[in-house]
Amino acid sequence: MSYKKMADTIVNKCLKVSKKDVVIVSTYQHTLDLAEEIAATCFDREADVLMTLDTDRVFYHHLHVLPESNLRRTSAHCMGLSRYSTVNIFIGGPEDPRPMSTIPPEKYAAMFEGEQPHGDYMRKQKIKIGYLGIGAVTPQRAKAYGFDYPKWKRMVTAASAVDPAEMNKFGNKLKRILERGKHMRITTKAGTDLSCDLGSRKAFVFTPKLTKANMDKGLFGVSIPAGEVAIAPIEKSVKGKAYFDVPQPSVGKLVEGIRWTFKDGRLKSFTAKKNVKAIKGMWDKGHGDKDRLGVVAFGINPKGRVGYLENYLAMGAVTLGLGDNEEIGGKNKSDAGAGATMAKATVEVDGRVILKNGKYTI
Repeated sequence: MSYKKMADTIVNKCLKVSKKDVVIVSTYQHTLDLAEEIAATCFDREADVLMTLDTDRVFYHHLHVLPESNLRRTSAHCMGLSRYSTVNIFIGGPEDPRPMSTIPPEKYAAMFEGEQPHGDYMRKQKIKIGYLGIGAVTPQRAKAYGFDYPKWKRMVTAASAVDPAEMNKFGNKLKRILERGKHMRITTKAGTDLSCDLGSRKAFVFTPKLTKANMDKGLFGVSIPAGEVAIAPIEKSVKGKAYFDVPQPSVGKLVEGIRWTFKDGRLKSFTAKKNVKAIKGMWDKGHGDKDRLGVVAFGINPKGRVGYLENYLAMGAVTLGLGDNEEIGGKNKSDAGAGATMAKATVEVDGRVILKNGKYTI
């Protein structure tokens, strides 16, 4: 998918930008060409556009030099932009994730705490948000995590081009099953045995198309690539253990063999075979319901593959997320979270097998 086509997709097909919109395009130095194409496409729609540039140097420098008290303070710039913008488009993040491991976990926790009011305000203002995952696909990130860069880029490009209608059809079928269900059990041959109640919670289908159904529920974000169905479990009902067979990239390191154990709805143990501090360090410093399961997500993108950043998109992948889930109808409120993926899970809803060893049976 060319930059021109990607810009057309996010601006015209996903977010439906019009001349009434005030658009913020946020970019890093390595995604400037794509940002320019997106801004130009917005201008073609007669929208009012502002492009903002961040750099790796500035991003890491502010985390090193600012005290935690400053990082906890919500940015006046971000809040100011949110007061009048109607569309925010974000491309990638730092080009090189390796310096992330040099930042103390307390700094990240403080930054996330400061960012939470901004995110809450954007939802309140119903600002449409677009994320482009291709911005995270860099040679530096591939080297840090041991990814095959050309293969990764091909996968993200292919996953970005999948027709939303194709995913919506299957996603809505899965959504109906989850919403009618009362109880879910997730197992794997590696030892996972986790159960939870679903109650009357709604499930959400996330594809590159900003749907009326999601907007009616207060969900105004889309991503390219995308493809998942997510539901918030009844938080206090979660019990059992989850062993994750897919390594999780985090702050420049690959976390392998993540294991969680829940009892009475709360996380009782959080371990990993390798690099656990890379994911648990930030989570430890967070606040609120960080120790409750917030989401169970099912990958539905036929071109997605596990083994990269976008594990949750892969067809048949099951991703669990800790922490805040208010956006999808849950009761958790937290400024910290963590997620991990299983590639070969078996899932039962009210005793019916809907996924067997990573393959859908519906």
